[in-house]
Amino acid sequence: MKNGINWRAGLGALALGWMTIAGCGGDGDNGTGVEDPVPTTVEITPDAATLASIGATQGFSAVVRDQNGKAMPNASVSWSGSDAGIFTVTGAGSTATVTAAGNGAGTLTASSGQASGTASVEVEQVPTRLDVVSGDDQEAVRGTVLPEALGVRVEDQGGTAVPGVQVAFQPDEGHGSVSAAAVETAADGVASTDWTLGENNRRQSLLAYVGELTHRFSATATADPPIADLEFGTTTYSRVEPTVFEPVDVTAEIVNLGDGATPPTFRVGVLVDGQTESTVDVGQLQPGASGTVEVSVGPFTAGDHTIGLVLDPDGELEEWDEDNNAATQSIVVIEQRAISVGESVEFTSVPAGTIMLFRVEVDEASDEVLNVELSGGEGDADLFVDFEARPDHRYRYLCGSLDPATDERCQMVPAREGVYHIVVEAWSNFGPTTMAVTMVDEPVEDYNLDLDFVEGGTTEQQAIIARAAARWNAVIVKGVLDFDFSENPTFPCGPSGSVTSDVVDDLRIHITVDSIDGAGGSEGNSIANSSWCVARARTTLSPPIWGEPITGYVQFDEHDIGQLEQQGMLESVALHEIARVLGFDPFIWDRHGHLKDPWQTTNPDADTHFDGYLSVAAFEAAGGAAYQGARVPVEKGVTARSAAVFWRESVFGDEIMTPILTGTVQPLSLITIETLADLGYGVDLSQADPFSLSLPGGPRTPMSDGPVIDLSKNVVRGPVGLVDMKTGEFRIIHPPR
Repeated sequence: MKNGINWRAGLGALALGWMTIAGCGGDGDNGTGVEDPVPTTVEITPDAATLASIGATQGFSAVVRDQNGKAMPNASVSWSGSDAGIFTVTGAGSTATVTAAGNGAGTLTASSGQASGTASVEVEQVPTRLDVVSGDDQEAVRGTVLPEALGVRVEDQGGTAVPGVQVAFQPDEGHGSVSAAAVETAADGVASTDWTLGENNRRQSLLAYVGELTHRFSATATADPPIADLEFGTTTYSRVEPTVFEPVDVTAEIVNLGDGATPPTFRVGVLVDGQTESTVDVGQLQPGASGTVEVSVGPFTAGDHTIGLVLDPDGELEEWDEDNNAATQSIVVIEQRAISVGESVEFTSVPAGTIMLFRVEVDEASDEVLNVELSGGEGDADLFVDFEARPDHRYRYLCGSLDPATDERCQMVPAREGVYHIVVEAWSNFGPTTMAVTMVDEPVEDYNLDLDFVEGGTTEQQAIIARAAARWNAVIVKGVLDFDFSENPTFPCGPSGSVTSDVVDDLRIHITVDSIDGAGGSEGNSIANSSWCVARARTTLSPPIWGEPITGYVQFDEHDIGQLEQQGMLESVALHEIARVLGFDPFIWDRHGHLKDPWQTTNPDADTHFDGYLSVAAFEAAGGAAYQGARVPVEKGVTARSAAVFWRESVFGDEIMTPILTGTVQPLSLITIETLADLGYGVDLSQADPFSLSLPGGPRTPMSDGPVIDLSKNVVRGPVGLVDMKTGEFRIIHPPR
């Protein structure tokens, strides 16, 4: 004992206390006095899922937590489903995948030890596809049941049949009836019904649908005995805005959709404003056949009118459908005043926006000039004149005088026998002004084709090219509107990069001689390239309407020009290329509305042609009246680039604007000259060379001896410009290549 303390007894009590503490853990004690974690809850994510198709899958995950709410990532988890007929389960640890097996609702269970969690799983097939299994495109006598029932199969997204879904079957009005309008799909997903055809329609249809899933069944009804069913197909009208002097030509396709032939002839009635004007007899049409009827109606008084065509107007034919026998078209007839050569018209005060039409008939052709002139007064009036075939817009007229005043003049060269159309437009208020129409023997402003020899070429070669330009200056006898580029220089024109920055009167062509692709024009290389660069236009219109080119270029290959000169072909090639700059170009033709049925690689059977009124007349006069195709025939594609660029070689032979220049002479035909006239140029018809066509199927004129020059590769296309001749606006466009 020390200081009254028994140390031996104290140590014994301490040891006993330690032993008591160590023995207090009980079950689950890990020797530290802390309980072992025990799976207490299981949480499944997601807690619910709906599967829309058999075979569809959904993933689930489970989190096991102990009695303290702490996650047990290494706890063992087992998965089970309540009904394998609804879904099956494959699980691995804390994740599982459910696969839909059949419609219904069940429970997914995840267990760990004595704890478990659940999620609800529902399988409800959603129809996503409606397939035909029977009955489409049948034929039966009208009023009878089709021999095969209509059947459709409803499937979910996985392609499994969906039973118990209601399918509706609804015939179109007048197309018969069905045995059951709503049918529930069987275990195989199929619903079916019988269709009894209607009495009055040859082609009948029925809609089967489930929600937004639809299929339209078709059937053909026959008659006993067979009967016809006439209907108008394509119907075209020459004009829907004629003047009071112009009739309207109507071309209508008639189709027999019935199962029987028509009588040997049947009638078509022609109506104007609801009143019968005339009738036309049409020959017999067999089932499925079509025919064409052509009629001319009018002229009409100014104002609104209706043109109608009626099949079988007297109801003499028994037809499937009597309600498809009419075709109608509304037209607006425009006032046009007839005046004579030598007559004047006085305009006192004309408000802006007014458009007035006149008509002058010339009894015989003349070497004089038909002069149409506005003079006097204040304001801005514009003048337009065209010959024979009145264009659909005044800015397509052959002559357009657009000066910013009332003094305007159009001189028509040559003066042709026929009808001239005149339009006076009030750009702003104008008057008092006089319009005079006279036949005068006075010179017109010359056409000026200016050559700019930029680089290359000998003095002799330049002289030959100049002779070709002089030939075109002799052909084109009337100047066009000048344009001043001093305030708006053009972009580079051609390979020389020439930029125009002064006044052009009337066309400037930049000439270069340099390398293109080496020697060998006859082997398919380019011996020359040419294009217009800037053209006159009205760019404020949509689409723009084009006039004559202002600038362009011709490039000769320095490797070929010497041989062309030796062969005597340089002048012909230059004549050909200059014509391209003048407007012998499919892009310009198209914008003038004259290029028809253009050839493309996707349309290899196109009968491409140029339909200018004057060109067609010249083509027929040269022997083309017997030609069986569309007129005037254009090359359909020597290469993809050359389609619609040349006259058709098989018809035109040695003519100057064909893709292959052959023989010792390459005629500049009246057809080519009149093509420029159709584009608005005043021309001298006497400048044409003698020429006759070689029509396919007929005796072809033997090719004369001489070189063969292939120009089919001489086609280029780059950005070009349009200058508005009224506002001066400049626009760059990119023609298709």
